[in-house]
Amino acid sequence: MIKQNWTEIRRFMWNYVGIVRSTKRLERAAHRIQMLRGEVNDYYGHFRVTADLIELRNLLESADLIVRSALHRKESRGLHYTLDYPETLDVAVDTVLVP
Repeated sequence: MIKQNWTEIRRFMWNYVGIVRSTKRLERAAHRIQMLRGEVNDYYGHFRVTADLIELRNLLESADLIVRSALHRKESRGLHYTLDYPETLDVAVDTVLVP
């Protein structure tokens, strides 16, 4: 199960959160992250904690930060092109996420 979830995270991050992004794709990724977070929390309650399980949790947290940051940015900047916001703002704005 852990290996399958690793593969799923890699695939949806590549497909939905890659170089060309859209709000709809990012929202799909965010939804899938929330579903996987529930599965990982269930694993912690029912299975022995292993390095692979901890790595899966960390991978999921990293994916969540990337998606939340991308949803927050309302412009295309650097390498990433957002279909919904093709323009680049004159002044770059830092992305600060609060838990």
